[in-house]
Amino acid sequence: MKQTTVVVLALLGLVFHSAGWSGQPRYKIGKADVERLSPQLQETFAGLQYLLTPYQIRHFMSLDTDEDRVQWIELFWKQSDPTPTSPKNEMKVEHTIRAKLAKQFYKSKKWPGWDKRGEVFIRYGPPDYRGKIWGSVGVNKMQPPGELWYYRRHDMLVSFQNFGLQGEYIYSIDPLGIASKISPEFAEFLIYDTSESLTRKIPQQYLEYYSAPAYSEVPPSAIDGRAEGFRLSKPRELDDDIDAVMDPDRVDMLPNDVASVFHKDKIQKIANNFEIALEETPSAYPFNFEEEKLPFYFAVDQFRGGTATNRIDVSVELPVSIESGGMAAQETFQAELVVWDSRYQEVSRQETSIVLRATPEVSKWSSLLPTQIVLSLPRGYYRMGISMRGLGSGRHSSYRTTFTCEPFADDLGISDILFARSIDALEKPSIFARGPLEVVPHPLRAYGRSFPMPIYFELYNLTLDDRGVSSYTLEYKIVPHKREKKSFRERFEKSTPVVASKFQSSGFSRTEPQHIFVHMDNLKKGSYDLLITLTDDVTGQVTFQKGTFSLVD
Repeated sequence: MKQTTVVVLALLGLVFHSAGWSGQPRYKIGKADVERLSPQLQETFAGLQYLLTPYQIRHFMSLDTDEDRVQWIELFWKQSDPTPTSPKNEMKVEHTIRAKLAKQFYKSKKWPGWDKRGEVFIRYGPPDYRGKIWGSVGVNKMQPPGELWYYRRHDMLVSFQNFGLQGEYIYSIDPLGIASKISPEFAEFLIYDTSESLTRKIPQQYLEYYSAPAYSEVPPSAIDGRAEGFRLSKPRELDDDIDAVMDPDRVDMLPNDVASVFHKDKIQKIANNFEIALEETPSAYPFNFEEEKLPFYFAVDQFRGGTATNRIDVSVELPVSIESGGMAAQETFQAELVVWDSRYQEVSRQETSIVLRATPEVSKWSSLLPTQIVLSLPRGYYRMGISMRGLGSGRHSSYRTTFTCEPFADDLGISDILFARSIDALEKPSIFARGPLEVVPHPLRAYGRSFPMPIYFELYNLTLDDRGVSSYTLEYKIVPHKREKKSFRERFEKSTPVVASKFQSSGFSRTEPQHIFVHMDNLKKGSYDLLITLTDDVTGQVTFQKGTFSLVD
């Protein structure tokens, strides 16, 4: 057993890690930068630095007061919230726990308060395996003691050395294979599979302390920019070895053979993966890898609303499938929408539910379940978070986007193009009602060639002649979608359309709803751009609107 261990670790001698890496931020945080911060902000920024880009670090350090910095941090967490519609920010909680554990178990007298083990712990969480490397003294060379961490999620090894024998670990700068004595417990199981959140492993009596941020959650206006404006949570630290606290049964899980954990033919790849991860994935959290997602599609379409407002239609489609086996089944899905202004002040929160029922006669069924949330917003710039959750399964997903409510001015205009699944006469009350029509949205925008594509849009500010009648011409063109750095209109002018049509119409109002069915029998599978051009025949004014869709088999 001991001989096998030495052989495997000799191969691990390929692991080299210096004190830096190719992906290290170019902005070097200096002593003067740190000293400008209050003690509590020093603590907060110590862990936060690993999540920031060089630009973000420069911006944070350029702020003049602690009040501005606290506001900046709060805005950062709101922008980074993986579940923006829920009150809990899982990323912030997980990160805060990691930083406090790093400071407790991997202490350093120098800022940021932990050694390189603490940095890796904050970036990636606890490793799946943690092995000790005993120090040795030879005739010509001394091998300092160290540790070797393995992350199954990233398939990477990280090697550390207690180089100064003072308990502060740095990245290994010597091959591990020269060690003459290696711990047989090299593959000691550390804590748990890193796909699980720390909040599920920290004992409940400690969780409140470890999940509380370094500074108090008070309105930034109440902070005068001095350290007195902050309060630390009452210290209540884990008073035992971190391995034993997190996983007291880990000894029963030790593998008998190191080679069963690290296959020899993968050692070279594993040895290099740490620097690759630092470059491509500087930090990772369990929810980044959740497999029980509930994917859905959504679109944000705007129409003219009341005075100085726009009507915002947020359309959602949820892919579902059921195999009921002849038994009745029901699942409820809840969609939640939150809109913030440019400073993340909440301006609207709405939710709706979709109930899916399977009857005994249906044994297998799949479809896209549609729903829609409608709201009215003043002109301005907005951020939006939208989530979907299966109340029975617990599966959920969240997305975020931004949009601008621009005025439909006095000039000729067209609303957004609402790509629909169906447009029919309204026969009963429906959330998809558009006057006398029921327009069921299709945010996925994927159509089959055998069926016409229904689209809905509205025309604004048409000119009425002396008889009170509007007269206008509508033309639509379709060209293959290309990722070119040209204006949308220019692409159509320099391309031969695969589908084109033009017709004239008239009405008795300055606002006219329109719906058309586009036939695409001769088109091939792929993505296409649609351009709708409106010409006011009374004044000669011209405007256009655009959209993109795809054809599938």
